[in-house]
Amino acid sequence: MTATGSRRLVGILTLVALVGIFFGVTGFELSLPRIGGGQTDERPVAGVRAVSASMLLKVGSTAPAGGDLAFLAVEPGGNLVISDAKRRVVMRFDPSGHLLSEWGPNLGTAILDEPAGVAVSGDSFFVIDRGTPRIFRLDTSGHVVATLALDQFGTYGLNGLTVDPTGNLYAADTGRNRILMLSPTGALLKTIGRPGADLGGLTQPMMSAFGPDGSLFVADWENNRIARWNASFEAVDAWSIGFHAFGVAVDPAGRLFVPDSDKRRVVAFTARGATLGEFGVPGSPPIEVVPKQVALAGGDRPSLYVLGGDGVQRLDLENTAAPPQSSLDVDYVSLLVIALLIAVVVAAVLSRRGRRGTALLGSTFDRPIGLDAKNGAQRQDQETGTDQDLLIAHHPKDQQ
Repeated sequence: MTATGSRRLVGILTLVALVGIFFGVTGFELSLPRIGGGQTDERPVAGVRAVSASMLLKVGSTAPAGGDLAFLAVEPGGNLVISDAKRRVVMRFDPSGHLLSEWGPNLGTAILDEPAGVAVSGDSFFVIDRGTPRIFRLDTSGHVVATLALDQFGTYGLNGLTVDPTGNLYAADTGRNRILMLSPTGALLKTIGRPGADLGGLTQPMMSAFGPDGSLFVADWENNRIARWNASFEAVDAWSIGFHAFGVAVDPAGRLFVPDSDKRRVVAFTARGATLGEFGVPGSPPIEVVPKQVALAGGDRPSLYVLGGDGVQRLDLENTAAPPQSSLDVDYVSLLVIALLIAVVVAAVLSRRGRRGTALLGSTFDRPIGLDAKNGAQRQDQETGTDQDLLIAHHPKDQQ
């Protein structure tokens, strides 16, 4: 390799290293283009912001002490259903945060061992028992109506639970990298997803939610993304969110709400990954819990419930103008900084070349000039040669 080639290679490697160092030090997040998009034409969706926030309930105050809240669901009437993994119970609260009832750990002759995902369908309440594993179906008094055994399916680390309009259940089998689709009687109808990071793949799915068009969205925790299956359960999309997500909720407009525990915020997206709003960031009411799960309630003013291990906060929402929407979400400030870093390197290279050229030109003027005897053409002595100088999977506690 020539000296010039070596210097160019060193320059390129230096540039790559600078960019890598910047990513590592600042935690730069760049949402990548989605995998397999383009299946549907998305109409512009209104943005959304939080106009107020209030603590709905707090463990040790308006909720029993010693609890560790795990999952939540909202009844059609607005009541909240919440599982408490530590106290091994399921609780119901009214929309203002008053405790209505508590079921467990004794459910008649059955024992609720490790409650996880909860779901509501009509006057039935469902709760996953990770420790057994099984799903209990309860009535409005908390009595066991049915028990759906899941051990025959080889589950490992069950988490979120979702129910569709027909009563089918969707359990996040996190350790097996799949979603189990079960009939109301517990028959396995389908498995959705498989291990992997390609289209249709999942790595530690935590929660799922249905969109208004019947699409199923999955919080793909380890892959830092949202994966989407259409109403026919064909994998059609997957797009990066730049962070691990335990939950996902979808409103009637098709907007997705995803909790970011690390940054104590919730981000709203379109169905194809464009950002519509952020809650808990400067300029928005602060989120006072570490968000793990989210759920939506309708009414005159739609509300977003944000669940942390020690409480639930309600955010009142309102629409904003639809922002520019694309499937590539970029932090332009960070890109500007990167561009400046690149400019510094380019300027340094050009400056070095300029200095070398000036030096060579100066040495030429110091030499005598000869003339060709035949045609008078100016000739320089032969110049000297050029100098030879030469970038855990975090496993949530008790979720595997």
